[in-house]
Amino acid sequence: MTDWADGYVSELDYTHRYCPELAPSRMALACLARGIPAPQAGKTRYLELAFGQGVSVNIHAAASPGAYWGFDFNPNHASNAQALAGASGADATLTGDSFESFSARSDLPEFDVIAMHGTWSWISKENRERVVEILRRRLAPSGLCYMSYNCLPGWSAELPLRHLLTLHANESPTSQPLTEKIDASLAFAQSLLEADAGYFRANPGLPAWLSKLRGQDRRYLAHEYFNRDWHPMPSAEVARELSVADLAFAASASLAGQSDCLGLPQKMRDLLAGISLPVLRETAFDYLVNQRFRRDLFVKDRRHLLPEERNEQLRDTAFTLLQHPDHVPARAKFAGHEVDLLENEYVVLLEALAKKNFAPKTLRQLERDPDCAGIPLARLIDAALVLTEVGSVHPAQPQQLIEEAAPRCKALNKRILEKSEASGDVSALACPVTGAGVFADRREMLFLRAISLGHASKDEWARFAWEKMGAGDPASLKADAQAFAKIRLPILKALRVA
Repeated sequence: MTDWADGYVSELDYTHRYCPELAPSRMALACLARGIPAPQAGKTRYLELAFGQGVSVNIHAAASPGAYWGFDFNPNHASNAQALAGASGADATLTGDSFESFSARSDLPEFDVIAMHGTWSWISKENRERVVEILRRRLAPSGLCYMSYNCLPGWSAELPLRHLLTLHANESPTSQPLTEKIDASLAFAQSLLEADAGYFRANPGLPAWLSKLRGQDRRYLAHEYFNRDWHPMPSAEVARELSVADLAFAASASLAGQSDCLGLPQKMRDLLAGISLPVLRETAFDYLVNQRFRRDLFVKDRRHLLPEERNEQLRDTAFTLLQHPDHVPARAKFAGHEVDLLENEYVVLLEALAKKNFAPKTLRQLERDPDCAGIPLARLIDAALVLTEVGSVHPAQPQQLIEEAAPRCKALNKRILEKSEASGDVSALACPVTGAGVFADRREMLFLRAISLGHASKDEWARFAWEKMGAGDPASLKADAQAFAKIRLPILKALRVA
């Protein structure tokens, strides 16, 4: 690590991950579900702090009209992000600032949304104070802050093990590559486990966690666990620090979390229902589920819509399928408990959204669908929120914004598909219909790339993918191409990604 990185890993670049929770439309839906007004679609002034490789901010800048800003201290990350912005032509100002230099800038506008994914837990107290100052000075009076972070009590058992891993790595020779330091520290921890250390006996879940770490991408581990700073904290403490910027907790950005504590046993629901103070309620929830990671939304002006206003705005919200109904999982886990997605309202909603070639439909239109008759609005809303959380559906933009975003998305996706020929680093494409990203694995991207290059037959798509990947079973790829053409491609066309 070097001084300019302020204790943050700089030897290895971060992964090119896409974070759907950072989409303005997802945040707006989470707020609306709680009866809290959100920034108007299409005019958003959006700032992402510490954007990593810039995949998320670029997808959203292309797909959701507005003015986008962002920074990351790593010059390689900033350069990659700027190249993507140049490809799409979006209104994106992406720089290579640190928290210190960005917080000192005097040329910044007010922002409707300021978002930071994960980084809060991995920066120093001084940099957290700079984040709070940015929020205090630059978030508009009715603005929205997204903050995700590692939290307690879920990480309590792992804190000492993370200390052990970083201590071992920091005591290694400075000339040793970080990946080797990580491997050696994991092996050292494993040796303590095999020596029957009392710490592991007292925490029976740790051997499985250590085993999982040993199989993960070293770039991810470097940024997740081997920075100088690593500060999981109670959600109440995060709320207290952000209160200095006049922010108050508004809602969970987890859409399933809006659905009356979905997945929790009735005894837990009853307990939470008796807690009126929001911060205490959230803390109790964290203890009930042993929470490890939170995605929270904070607001400066905690106005509330009347229940009738909230319901009418939700009725006017359009949703669209991201997956074919046949590919939606049968079960999903929320708050540590499984939920059956084959229940009537989920199945009916999916089938209704599949009509008319997967065209987006508002909840008001779905209420009028004969197949949805008899499902109360509250149940319909809950089903839409849950299916959005699992990645099966997504709120859709108004048609005017779709048309405005379509050329930028096409240009950005062309660059991403070109890059898929060499690697599978980027796993999402920009979608003008949703104003967000759509996940696609490398095979799917290579099939789309083959189509864009004029390869007409499914066998040609498979051959193209096999040549670029340099591995895999050609027969299996042919079967994948057939399934892609039948199930996945029609959805991607409806989303205007293909």
